Amino acid sequence: MKIVTKSFLAPLLAAGLALGHTTSALSQATDSATSLITLQFDTIISIDNVDPITISNPMPGNSATGDDRFCVAGNGFSTYGITFQNDGTDPTYSLIGSDGTSITYSVVYQNDGVIPQQANAGVPITNNTLQASNCANDNATFFISIPVTEWEPNQSSAPFSGTLRITVEAE
Repeated sequence: MKIVTKSFLAPLLAAGLALGHTTSALSQATDSATSLITLQFDTIISIDNVDPITISNPMPGNSATGDDRFCVAGNGFSTYGITFQNDGTDPTYSLIGSDGTSITYSVVYQNDGVIPQQANAGVPITNNTLQASNCANDNATFFISIPVTEWEPNQSSAPFSGTLRITVEAE
């Protein structure tokens, strides 16, 4: 009979515990939870309005020059790096003539309101202040200069062309 009593009391005890637990939860009048709030800005950077540069009939005895105004914009950061390089495996600034003759040029970069900086091929110019969150207005300029010693003796190889790759990166 002891065995029967134990098995009879165990379900009653479990039911009583469950009922007691339920009664406690039903009588609860308030509850609370927490939520972590995060304001996040995704890092976005863009470069826009970069146009082709055509330099026609440079003044004899002078470097051939050209420039282009463009926009760098973004959010989620305050400074950026910009890198200029020849498109391809060799970053060196060069233009190729119609007969395969190669001439070199230089690039100078200016973020509006800042002193222009020489841009070494493939080397980022860092710590440029981000000036815009969108490209409503152009805010930067790059300048191209082909030394007279490069273009003047090679005029018969014209036209010269090449592609300059400009990369911007949030810092």
